[in-house]
Amino acid sequence: MQKLSGDELKIFEVLKSRVQSHLGGNRLIRDYHSSKTRLNEIGFSIPPHMRDFETSIGWAEKAVSVPAARVRGDGFTAVDGGRFLDGVSNLLGEDDFRAKESYAIESAMQYGCSFVFVTPARRGPQLNIIVRSAEEASAEVDPRTGLVTAALEMVNADKYFLYLPGKCLAVVNDKGSWRASAEFVLPFDEYDTVPCTVFTWRPDLNNPFGRSRITRPLRGLTDVAVRTLLRQETTAEYFSAPQRALLGADEMHFTDGNGNRVSPLAAMTGGVWGLPDVFDEDEGKLVRPELVQLSQASMTPHSEMLRSIACMVSSETTIPLGYLGVVHDNPSSAEAILASESDMVAMVESQLPNIGRARSDLLRNIVAVAYGGQTREQVASLGSVRAHFRDPGTPTVAARADAALKFRTAFPDGDPRVAMEIAGLTAHQIDRNLAYARKVSASSAVDSLIAGRAPVSTVDSVGGGADELKKKFDALGVAIRAGVKPEVAAAKVGLSGLAFVDGRPITLKYEGE
Repeated sequence: MQKLSGDELKIFEVLKSRVQSHLGGNRLIRDYHSSKTRLNEIGFSIPPHMRDFETSIGWAEKAVSVPAARVRGDGFTAVDGGRFLDGVSNLLGEDDFRAKESYAIESAMQYGCSFVFVTPARRGPQLNIIVRSAEEASAEVDPRTGLVTAALEMVNADKYFLYLPGKCLAVVNDKGSWRASAEFVLPFDEYDTVPCTVFTWRPDLNNPFGRSRITRPLRGLTDVAVRTLLRQETTAEYFSAPQRALLGADEMHFTDGNGNRVSPLAAMTGGVWGLPDVFDEDEGKLVRPELVQLSQASMTPHSEMLRSIACMVSSETTIPLGYLGVVHDNPSSAEAILASESDMVAMVESQLPNIGRARSDLLRNIVAVAYGGQTREQVASLGSVRAHFRDPGTPTVAARADAALKFRTAFPDGDPRVAMEIAGLTAHQIDRNLAYARKVSASSAVDSLIAGRAPVSTVDSVGGGADELKKKFDALGVAIRAGVKPEVAAAKVGLSGLAFVDGRPITLKYEGE
Protein backbone atom coordinates (compact mmCIF):
# COMPACT_ATOMS: atom_id res chain seq x y z
CA MET A 1 0.00 0.00 0.00
CA GLN A 2 1.11 3.50 -0.72
CA LYS A 3 0.27 6.77 0.95
CA LEU A 4 -1.99 9.23 -0.85
CA SER A 5 -0.41 12.49 -1.93
CA GLY A 6 -1.64 15.74 -0.45
CA ASP A 7 -3.81 16.62 -3.47
CA GLU A 8 -5.18 13.08 -3.74
CA LEU A 9 -6.09 12.96 -0.06
CA LYS A 10 -7.72 16.40 -0.27
CA ILE A 11 -10.01 15.56 -3.19
CA PHE A 12 -10.79 12.18 -1.60
CA GLU A 13 -11.89 13.79 1.66
CA VAL A 14 -13.97 16.41 -0.17
CA LEU A 15 -15.86 13.84 -2.24
CA LYS A 16 -16.31 11.41 0.66
CA SER A 17 -17.63 14.13 2.97
CA ARG A 18 -20.05 15.23 0.25
CA VAL A 19 -21.49 11.72 0.02
CA GLN A 20 -21.79 11.43 3.79
CA SER A 21 -23.31 14.89 4.28
CA HIS A 22 -26.19 14.03 1.94
CA LEU A 23 -26.53 10.44 3.11
CA GLY A 24 -29.33 11.12 5.61
CA GLY A 25 -31.48 12.98 3.10
CA ASN A 26 -30.81 10.41 0.38
CA ARG A 27 -31.77 7.53 2.66
CA LEU A 28 -35.00 9.35 3.55
CA ILE A 29 -35.76 9.67 -0.16
CA ARG A 30 -34.98 5.98 -0.65
CA ASP A 31 -37.32 5.01 2.20
CA TYR A 32 -40.16 7.06 0.72
CA HIS A 33 -39.47 5.53 -2.70
CA SER A 34 -39.71 2.01 -1.26
CA SER A 35 -42.66 2.91 1.06
CA LYS A 36 -40.68 2.07 4.22
CA THR A 37 -40.86 5.41 6.05
CA ARG A 38 -42.64 5.44 9.43
CA LEU A 39 -44.92 8.28 10.49
CA ASN A 40 -43.55 10.55 13.20
CA GLU A 41 -46.97 11.88 14.24
CA ILE A 42 -50.04 9.67 13.95
CA GLY A 43 -52.76 11.68 15.69
CA PHE A 44 -55.26 11.16 18.49
CA SER A 45 -57.85 9.46 16.26
CA ILE A 46 -55.76 6.29 15.89
CA PRO A 47 -56.18 3.88 18.83
CA PRO A 48 -52.97 2.61 20.46
CA HIS A 49 -53.44 -0.99 19.30
CA MET A 50 -53.50 0.17 15.64
CA ARG A 51 -50.44 2.43 15.73
CA ASP A 52 -48.26 -0.36 14.32
CA PHE A 53 -50.72 -1.12 11.54
CA GLU A 54 -48.81 -1.05 8.23
CA THR A 55 -50.37 1.26 5.64
CA SER A 56 -48.34 2.39 2.66
CA ILE A 57 -48.83 4.50 -0.45
CA GLY A 58 -46.59 4.18 -3.50
CA TRP A 59 -46.98 7.72 -4.81
CA ALA A 60 -43.28 8.53 -4.34
CA GLU A 61 -42.26 5.54 -6.46
CA LYS A 62 -44.93 6.50 -9.00
CA ALA A 63 -43.52 10.01 -9.25
CA VAL A 64 -40.21 8.47 -10.41
CA SER A 65 -41.17 5.43 -12.48
CA VAL A 66 -43.91 7.04 -14.62
CA PRO A 67 -41.80 9.86 -16.19
CA ALA A 68 -38.73 7.59 -16.29
CA ALA A 69 -40.66 5.19 -18.53
CA ARG A 70 -41.27 8.08 -20.97
CA VAL A 71 -37.53 8.75 -21.49
CA ARG A 72 -36.83 6.26 -24.25
CA GLY A 73 -33.42 6.51 -25.89
CA ASP A 74 -33.30 5.77 -29.63
CA GLY A 75 -29.66 5.52 -30.61
CA PHE A 76 -27.06 8.06 -31.71
CA THR A 77 -25.96 9.77 -34.90
CA ALA A 78 -22.61 11.35 -35.80
CA VAL A 79 -21.61 13.27 -38.91
CA ASP A 80 -18.11 11.78 -39.22
CA GLY A 81 -17.74 9.61 -36.13
CA GLY A 82 -19.61 6.62 -37.46
CA ARG A 83 -16.60 4.32 -37.56
CA PHE A 84 -16.02 4.81 -33.85
CA LEU A 85 -19.69 4.09 -33.11
CA ASP A 86 -19.65 0.97 -35.27
CA GLY A 87 -16.64 -0.35 -33.42
CA VAL A 88 -18.19 0.21 -30.01
CA SER A 89 -21.49 -1.40 -31.00
CA ASN A 90 -19.63 -4.70 -31.35
CA LEU A 91 -18.40 -4.47 -27.76
CA LEU A 92 -21.68 -3.52 -26.08
CA GLY A 93 -24.86 -5.52 -25.93
CA GLU A 94 -27.72 -3.25 -27.01
CA ASP A 95 -30.09 -4.54 -24.32
CA ASP A 96 -27.44 -4.27 -21.60
CA PHE A 97 -26.56 -0.70 -22.61
CA ARG A 98 -30.21 0.35 -22.58
CA ALA A 99 -30.72 -1.28 -19.18
CA LYS A 100 -27.75 0.61 -17.69
CA GLU A 101 -29.07 3.85 -19.18
CA SER A 102 -32.51 3.28 -17.67
CA TYR A 103 -30.93 2.62 -14.25
CA ALA A 104 -29.02 5.91 -14.45
CA ILE A 105 -32.05 7.94 -15.58
CA GLU A 106 -34.38 6.53 -12.94
CA SER A 107 -31.78 6.98 -10.18
CA ALA A 108 -31.25 10.59 -11.30
CA MET A 109 -34.99 11.22 -10.99
CA GLN A 110 -35.02 9.63 -7.54
CA TYR A 111 -32.01 11.43 -6.02
CA GLY A 112 -31.42 14.31 -8.43
CA CYS A 113 -28.25 12.80 -9.91
CA SER A 114 -26.57 9.48 -10.67
CA PHE A 115 -23.08 8.50 -11.80
CA VAL A 116 -21.97 6.11 -14.57
CA PHE A 117 -18.37 4.85 -14.63
CA VAL A 118 -16.72 3.17 -17.63
CA THR A 119 -13.64 1.01 -17.12
CA PRO A 120 -11.83 -1.64 -19.17
CA ALA A 121 -12.72 -5.21 -18.35
CA ARG A 122 -9.96 -7.30 -16.80
CA ARG A 123 -10.87 -10.22 -19.01
CA GLY A 124 -12.20 -10.24 -22.56
CA PRO A 125 -13.01 -7.35 -24.88
CA GLN A 126 -16.08 -6.18 -23.01
CA LEU A 127 -16.30 -2.95 -21.02
CA ASN A 128 -17.49 -2.45 -17.48
CA ILE A 129 -20.33 0.07 -17.13
CA ILE A 130 -21.11 0.72 -13.46
CA VAL A 131 -24.11 2.80 -12.39
CA ARG A 132 -24.05 4.33 -8.90
CA SER A 133 -26.63 6.41 -7.07
CA ALA A 134 -25.97 9.57 -5.06
CA GLU A 135 -25.70 7.36 -1.95
CA GLU A 136 -22.63 5.65 -3.39
CA ALA A 137 -20.76 8.18 -5.53
CA SER A 138 -19.89 11.82 -6.11
CA ALA A 139 -17.89 13.88 -8.59
CA GLU A 140 -16.17 17.18 -9.21
CA VAL A 141 -17.49 18.93 -12.33
CA ASP A 142 -15.82 21.87 -14.05
CA PRO A 143 -18.47 24.62 -13.93
CA ARG A 144 -17.26 26.13 -17.22
CA THR A 145 -16.93 23.02 -19.38
CA GLY A 146 -19.26 20.62 -17.58
CA LEU A 147 -16.60 17.89 -17.69
CA VAL A 148 -15.95 15.58 -14.74
CA THR A 149 -12.44 16.19 -13.39
CA ALA A 150 -12.55 13.78 -10.41
CA ALA A 151 -14.99 11.17 -9.12
CA LEU A 152 -15.45 8.82 -6.19
CA GLU A 153 -17.16 5.43 -6.21
CA MET A 154 -17.96 3.72 -2.92
CA VAL A 155 -17.64 -0.07 -2.78
CA ASN A 156 -18.25 -0.32 0.97
CA ALA A 157 -17.53 1.73 4.09
CA ASP A 158 -13.83 0.81 4.00
CA LYS A 159 -13.12 0.78 0.25
CA TYR A 160 -13.48 3.42 -2.46
CA PHE A 161 -12.35 3.97 -6.04
CA LEU A 162 -10.93 7.45 -6.64
CA TYR A 163 -10.93 8.48 -10.32
CA LEU A 164 -8.39 11.12 -11.28
CA PRO A 165 -7.08 12.22 -14.71
CA GLY A 166 -5.04 9.35 -16.07
CA LYS A 167 -5.48 6.95 -13.16
CA CYS A 168 -7.85 5.24 -10.74
CA LEU A 169 -6.84 4.54 -7.14
CA ALA A 170 -8.31 1.79 -4.96
CA VAL A 171 -8.45 3.53 -1.58
CA VAL A 172 -8.87 1.40 1.57
CA ASN A 173 -9.03 2.09 5.28
CA ASP A 174 -5.75 0.89 6.79
CA LYS A 175 -6.05 1.11 10.58
CA GLY A 176 -7.73 4.49 10.50
CA SER A 177 -5.74 6.03 7.64
CA TRP A 178 -6.65 5.99 3.96
CA ARG A 179 -4.11 4.41 1.62
CA ALA A 180 -4.04 3.32 -2.03
CA SER A 181 -3.93 -0.45 -2.36
CA ALA A 182 -3.81 -0.44 -6.18
CA GLU A 183 -3.51 1.95 -9.12
CA PHE A 184 -5.03 1.53 -12.59
CA VAL A 185 -4.16 3.53 -15.70
CA LEU A 186 -7.00 5.44 -17.41
CA PRO A 187 -6.78 6.81 -20.99
CA PHE A 188 -7.93 10.33 -20.11
CA ASP A 189 -4.86 12.20 -18.91
CA GLU A 190 -4.52 14.45 -21.98
CA TYR A 191 -7.78 16.31 -21.38
CA ASP A 192 -7.84 16.19 -17.56
CA THR A 193 -11.11 14.26 -17.45
CA VAL A 194 -12.19 10.91 -16.03
CA PRO A 195 -14.53 8.22 -17.43
CA CYS A 196 -17.49 9.28 -15.31
CA THR A 197 -20.79 10.70 -16.58
CA VAL A 198 -23.22 12.55 -14.32
CA PHE A 199 -26.92 12.15 -15.13
CA THR A 200 -28.99 14.92 -13.56
CA TRP A 201 -32.69 15.74 -13.36
CA ARG A 202 -33.78 19.39 -13.58
CA PRO A 203 -30.42 21.01 -12.79
CA ASP A 204 -30.18 24.78 -12.51
CA LEU A 205 -27.67 27.39 -11.41
CA ASN A 206 -28.49 26.86 -7.74
CA ASN A 207 -28.68 23.05 -8.00
CA PRO A 208 -26.09 21.92 -10.59
CA PHE A 209 -26.50 18.29 -9.48
CA GLY A 210 -30.24 18.35 -10.07
CA ARG A 211 -33.29 17.92 -7.86
CA SER A 212 -35.12 14.83 -6.72
CA ARG A 213 -38.62 14.06 -7.95
CA ILE A 214 -39.47 13.03 -4.38
CA THR A 215 -39.74 16.61 -3.14
CA ARG A 216 -40.49 17.79 0.39
CA PRO A 217 -44.13 18.68 -0.49
CA LEU A 218 -44.62 15.20 -1.94
CA ARG A 219 -43.25 13.59 1.22
CA GLY A 220 -45.57 15.71 3.38
CA LEU A 221 -48.60 14.89 1.25
CA THR A 222 -47.72 11.20 1.43
CA ASP A 223 -47.70 11.38 5.25
CA VAL A 224 -51.11 13.09 5.26
CA ALA A 225 -52.50 10.45 2.90
CA VAL A 226 -51.20 7.61 5.10
CA ARG A 227 -52.84 9.16 8.17
CA THR A 228 -56.09 9.47 6.21
CA LEU A 229 -55.94 5.79 5.30
CA LEU A 230 -55.27 4.89 8.93
CA ARG A 231 -58.35 6.85 10.03
CA GLN A 232 -60.35 5.13 7.34
CA GLU A 233 -59.06 1.75 8.49
CA THR A 234 -59.93 2.61 12.10
CA THR A 235 -63.46 3.53 11.07
CA ALA A 236 -63.80 0.30 9.13
CA GLU A 237 -62.48 -1.67 12.13
CA TYR A 238 -65.21 -0.27 14.37
CA PHE A 239 -68.21 -0.52 12.07
CA SER A 240 -67.26 -4.03 10.89
CA ALA A 241 -68.15 -5.34 14.40
CA PRO A 242 -71.86 -5.36 15.47
CA GLN A 243 -72.58 -2.04 17.13
CA ARG A 244 -75.67 -2.41 19.32
CA ALA A 245 -76.97 -0.84 22.51
CA LEU A 246 -79.19 -2.54 25.10
CA LEU A 247 -81.43 -0.01 26.84
CA GLY A 248 -83.05 -0.84 30.16
CA ALA A 249 -80.74 -3.80 30.84
CA ASP A 250 -79.90 -5.14 34.26
CA GLU A 251 -76.82 -6.92 35.58
CA MET A 252 -78.79 -10.14 35.75
CA HIS A 253 -79.00 -10.20 31.97
CA PHE A 254 -75.21 -10.77 31.77
CA THR A 255 -74.85 -13.54 34.38
CA ASP A 256 -75.65 -17.20 33.97
CA GLY A 257 -77.57 -19.42 36.36
CA ASN A 258 -74.49 -19.93 38.52
CA GLY A 259 -73.84 -16.21 38.85
CA ASN A 260 -70.90 -16.22 36.45
CA ARG A 261 -70.48 -13.26 34.11
CA VAL A 262 -71.38 -13.94 30.47
CA SER A 263 -68.89 -12.84 27.82
CA PRO A 264 -70.24 -9.85 25.82
CA LEU A 265 -69.05 -11.51 22.60
CA ALA A 266 -70.90 -14.75 23.48
CA ALA A 267 -74.03 -12.82 24.29
CA MET A 268 -73.76 -10.77 21.11
CA THR A 269 -73.30 -13.80 18.85
CA GLY A 270 -76.17 -15.77 20.41
CA GLY A 271 -78.76 -17.08 17.99
CA VAL A 272 -81.79 -15.67 19.86
CA TRP A 273 -81.93 -12.87 22.34
CA GLY A 274 -84.54 -13.44 25.00
CA LEU A 275 -84.35 -11.22 28.09
CA PRO A 276 -86.84 -11.13 30.93
CA ASP A 277 -88.54 -7.90 31.92
CA VAL A 278 -86.99 -5.98 34.79
CA PHE A 279 -88.99 -4.44 37.64
CA ASP A 280 -88.29 -0.70 37.83
CA GLU A 281 -88.65 0.38 41.45
CA ASP A 282 -88.85 4.06 40.52
CA GLU A 283 -91.79 3.54 38.18
CA GLY A 284 -93.21 0.58 40.07
CA LYS A 285 -93.69 -1.59 37.00
CA LEU A 286 -91.96 -4.05 34.74
CA VAL A 287 -89.76 -2.55 32.04
CA ARG A 288 -88.80 -4.49 28.93
CA PRO A 289 -85.18 -4.05 27.72
CA GLU A 290 -84.83 -2.57 24.22
CA LEU A 291 -82.10 -3.57 21.73
CA VAL A 292 -80.98 -0.68 19.47
CA GLN A 293 -78.83 -1.02 16.32
CA LEU A 294 -76.29 1.82 16.01
CA SER A 295 -75.70 3.25 12.54
CA GLN A 296 -72.20 2.79 11.09
CA ALA A 297 -69.87 5.71 10.45
CA SER A 298 -69.61 7.03 6.89
CA MET A 299 -66.44 6.39 4.85
CA THR A 300 -67.17 9.29 2.51
CA PRO A 301 -65.24 12.01 4.41
CA HIS A 302 -62.07 9.93 4.36
CA SER A 303 -62.44 9.09 0.67
CA GLU A 304 -63.05 12.70 -0.25
CA MET A 305 -60.05 13.84 1.76
CA LEU A 306 -57.85 11.23 0.08
CA ARG A 307 -59.04 12.42 -3.31
CA SER A 308 -58.19 16.03 -2.41
CA ILE A 309 -54.69 14.97 -1.34
CA ALA A 310 -54.27 13.05 -4.61
CA CYS A 311 -55.17 16.19 -6.56
CA MET A 312 -52.39 18.09 -4.78
CA VAL A 313 -49.95 15.22 -5.44
CA SER A 314 -50.91 15.31 -9.13
CA SER A 315 -50.22 19.05 -9.21
CA GLU A 316 -46.86 18.61 -7.46
CA THR A 317 -45.61 15.74 -9.63
CA THR A 318 -47.45 16.40 -12.95
CA ILE A 319 -48.61 12.76 -12.77
CA PRO A 320 -52.19 12.44 -14.13
CA LEU A 321 -54.75 11.99 -11.38
CA GLY A 322 -55.95 8.72 -12.86
CA TYR A 323 -52.47 7.21 -12.29
CA LEU A 324 -52.73 7.67 -8.49
CA GLY A 325 -55.43 5.08 -7.93
CA VAL A 326 -58.13 7.21 -6.28
CA VAL A 327 -60.37 8.03 -9.25
CA HIS A 328 -63.12 5.57 -10.09
CA ASP A 329 -64.90 7.48 -12.84
CA ASN A 330 -65.76 6.05 -16.23
CA PRO A 331 -62.80 5.50 -18.59
CA SER A 332 -61.76 8.66 -20.41
CA SER A 333 -61.55 9.04 -24.16
CA ALA A 334 -58.21 8.91 -25.96
CA GLU A 335 -58.23 12.70 -26.38
CA ALA A 336 -58.92 13.21 -22.67
CA ILE A 337 -56.06 10.88 -21.73
CA LEU A 338 -53.64 12.77 -23.98
CA ALA A 339 -54.82 16.08 -22.51
CA SER A 340 -54.27 14.82 -18.95
CA GLU A 341 -50.73 13.72 -19.84
CA SER A 342 -49.76 16.94 -21.63
CA ASP A 343 -48.18 18.56 -18.55
CA MET A 344 -46.09 15.47 -17.75
CA VAL A 345 -45.04 15.02 -21.39
CA ALA A 346 -43.97 18.67 -21.62
CA MET A 347 -41.97 18.29 -18.42
CA VAL A 348 -40.16 15.21 -19.78
CA GLU A 349 -39.50 16.88 -23.14
CA SER A 350 -37.91 19.87 -21.40
CA GLN A 351 -35.32 17.55 -19.82
CA LEU A 352 -34.44 15.52 -22.93
CA PRO A 353 -31.63 17.91 -24.04
CA ASN A 354 -30.02 17.60 -20.61
CA ILE A 355 -30.32 13.80 -20.61
CA GLY A 356 -29.16 13.69 -24.23
CA ARG A 357 -25.99 15.58 -23.29
CA ALA A 358 -25.26 13.00 -20.60
CA ARG A 359 -25.94 10.11 -22.99
CA SER A 360 -23.56 11.60 -25.58
CA ASP A 361 -20.87 12.12 -22.94
CA LEU A 362 -21.28 8.51 -21.81
CA LEU A 363 -20.87 7.33 -25.39
CA ARG A 364 -17.67 9.35 -25.80
CA ASN A 365 -16.30 7.81 -22.60
CA ILE A 366 -17.13 4.34 -23.90
CA VAL A 367 -15.35 5.06 -27.19
CA ALA A 368 -12.27 6.38 -25.38
CA VAL A 369 -12.03 3.32 -23.13
CA ALA A 370 -12.75 0.93 -26.00
CA TYR A 371 -9.97 2.39 -28.17
CA GLY A 372 -7.51 2.66 -25.28
CA GLY A 373 -7.21 6.42 -25.36
CA GLN A 374 -8.86 9.72 -26.07
CA THR A 375 -7.19 11.18 -29.16
CA ARG A 376 -7.77 14.51 -30.82
CA GLU A 377 -9.28 12.69 -33.78
CA GLN A 378 -11.87 11.11 -31.52
CA VAL A 379 -12.70 14.40 -29.86
CA ALA A 380 -13.14 16.11 -33.23
CA SER A 381 -15.13 13.26 -34.79
CA LEU A 382 -17.40 12.58 -31.83
CA GLY A 383 -18.14 16.24 -31.24
CA SER A 384 -21.07 15.87 -33.62
CA VAL A 385 -22.65 12.95 -31.75
CA ARG A 386 -26.33 13.51 -31.04
CA ALA A 387 -28.51 11.36 -28.82
CA HIS A 388 -32.02 10.66 -30.03
CA PHE A 389 -35.21 9.84 -28.13
CA ARG A 390 -38.55 8.44 -29.00
CA ASP A 391 -41.68 10.53 -28.51
CA PRO A 392 -42.40 10.72 -24.74
CA GLY A 393 -46.10 11.00 -25.49
CA THR A 394 -48.45 8.20 -26.49
CA PRO A 395 -49.36 8.83 -30.16
CA THR A 396 -51.37 6.11 -31.83
CA VAL A 397 -50.03 4.02 -34.71
CA ALA A 398 -52.57 5.61 -37.04
CA ALA A 399 -51.47 9.13 -36.06
CA ARG A 400 -47.81 8.28 -36.68
CA ALA A 401 -48.55 6.73 -40.07
CA ASP A 402 -50.62 9.76 -41.07
CA ALA A 403 -47.84 12.16 -40.04
CA ALA A 404 -45.25 10.17 -42.02
CA LEU A 405 -47.48 10.14 -45.10
CA LYS A 406 -47.97 13.91 -44.91
CA PHE A 407 -44.21 14.39 -44.59
CA ARG A 408 -43.54 12.34 -47.71
CA THR A 409 -46.22 14.28 -49.57
CA ALA A 410 -44.81 17.66 -48.54
CA PHE A 411 -41.16 16.62 -49.06
CA PRO A 412 -41.05 13.91 -51.75
CA ASP A 413 -37.25 14.20 -52.00
CA GLY A 414 -36.73 14.38 -48.23
CA ASP A 415 -34.57 12.08 -46.15
CA PRO A 416 -36.35 8.70 -45.85
CA ARG A 417 -34.80 8.23 -42.40
CA VAL A 418 -36.71 11.27 -41.14
CA ALA A 419 -39.94 9.89 -42.56
CA MET A 420 -39.37 6.58 -40.80
CA GLU A 421 -38.60 8.38 -37.54
CA ILE A 422 -41.90 10.24 -37.81
CA ALA A 423 -43.62 6.91 -38.47
CA GLY A 424 -42.35 5.68 -35.11
CA LEU A 425 -39.73 3.14 -36.21
CA THR A 426 -36.82 2.58 -33.86
CA ALA A 427 -33.24 3.34 -34.90
CA HIS A 428 -32.53 -0.39 -35.21
CA GLN A 429 -35.57 -0.90 -37.47
CA ILE A 430 -34.55 2.09 -39.62
CA ASP A 431 -31.01 0.72 -40.06
CA ARG A 432 -32.37 -2.68 -41.06
CA ASN A 433 -34.78 -1.11 -43.53
CA LEU A 434 -32.09 1.04 -45.18
CA ALA A 435 -29.64 -1.89 -45.29
CA TYR A 436 -32.26 -4.00 -47.05
CA ALA A 437 -32.92 -1.20 -49.55
CA ARG A 438 -29.21 -0.96 -50.34
CA LYS A 439 -29.00 -4.71 -50.73
CA VAL A 440 -31.90 -4.77 -53.19
CA SER A 441 -30.43 -1.86 -55.17
CA ALA A 442 -26.99 -3.50 -55.39
CA SER A 443 -28.49 -6.85 -56.39
CA SER A 444 -30.46 -5.19 -59.19
CA ALA A 445 -27.33 -3.45 -60.48
CA VAL A 446 -25.33 -6.70 -60.51
CA ASP A 447 -28.11 -8.54 -62.38
CA SER A 448 -28.18 -5.81 -65.00
CA LEU A 449 -24.39 -5.97 -65.47
CA ILE A 450 -24.46 -9.75 -65.80
CA ALA A 451 -27.10 -9.40 -68.51
CA GLY A 452 -24.67 -7.18 -70.45
CA ARG A 453 -26.45 -3.88 -69.98
CA ALA A 454 -26.39 -0.94 -67.62
CA PRO A 455 -29.00 -0.75 -64.86
CA VAL A 456 -32.34 0.47 -66.09
CA SER A 457 -32.21 3.43 -63.75
CA THR A 458 -28.98 4.61 -65.38
CA VAL A 459 -29.89 4.23 -69.07
CA ASP A 460 -30.64 7.46 -70.90
CA SER A 461 -32.88 6.62 -73.84
CA VAL A 462 -32.01 9.91 -75.48
CA GLY A 463 -28.26 9.42 -74.89
CA GLY A 464 -25.32 11.73 -75.51
CA GLY A 465 -23.34 14.30 -73.62
CA ALA A 466 -22.32 14.72 -70.03
CA ASP A 467 -25.58 13.29 -68.66
CA GLU A 468 -24.92 9.91 -70.22
CA LEU A 469 -21.33 9.90 -68.98
CA LYS A 470 -22.48 10.79 -65.47
CA LYS A 471 -24.98 7.95 -65.47
CA LYS A 472 -22.33 5.51 -66.61
CA PHE A 473 -20.06 6.55 -63.76
CA ASP A 474 -22.98 6.23 -61.32
CA ALA A 475 -23.56 2.70 -62.56
CA LEU A 476 -19.82 1.99 -62.26
CA GLY A 477 -19.87 3.09 -58.62
CA VAL A 478 -22.86 0.90 -57.85
CA ALA A 479 -21.17 -2.11 -59.43
CA ILE A 480 -17.87 -1.60 -57.57
CA ARG A 481 -19.65 -1.21 -54.22
CA ALA A 482 -21.55 -4.41 -55.00
CA GLY A 483 -18.24 -6.29 -55.24
CA VAL A 484 -17.56 -6.32 -59.03
CA LYS A 485 -13.92 -5.79 -59.97
CA PRO A 486 -13.37 -2.26 -61.33
CA GLU A 487 -12.01 -3.30 -64.76
CA VAL A 488 -14.90 -5.72 -65.39
CA ALA A 489 -17.49 -3.20 -64.22
CA ALA A 490 -16.02 -0.47 -66.46
CA ALA A 491 -16.22 -2.74 -69.49
CA LYS A 492 -19.82 -3.66 -68.75
CA VAL A 493 -21.05 -0.05 -68.52
CA GLY A 494 -19.16 1.09 -71.61
CA LEU A 495 -16.17 2.75 -69.96
CA SER A 496 -13.40 0.41 -71.11
CA GLY A 497 -9.84 1.64 -70.86
CA LEU A 498 -10.22 3.58 -67.62
CA ALA A 499 -7.09 3.80 -65.47
CA PHE A 500 -7.86 3.25 -61.80
CA VAL A 501 -5.74 4.75 -59.04
CA ASP A 502 -4.66 2.65 -56.08
CA GLY A 503 -7.27 2.18 -53.37
CA ARG A 504 -10.81 0.98 -53.13
CA PRO A 505 -13.85 1.45 -50.88
CA ILE A 506 -13.07 0.34 -47.34
CA THR A 507 -16.07 -1.99 -47.34
CA LEU A 508 -14.54 -4.27 -50.03
CA LYS A 509 -12.21 -7.18 -49.41
CA TYR A 510 -10.49 -9.32 -52.02
CA GLU A 511 -9.67 -13.01 -51.85
CA GLY A 512 -7.05 -13.90 -49.29
CA GLU A 513 -7.69 -10.79 -47.17
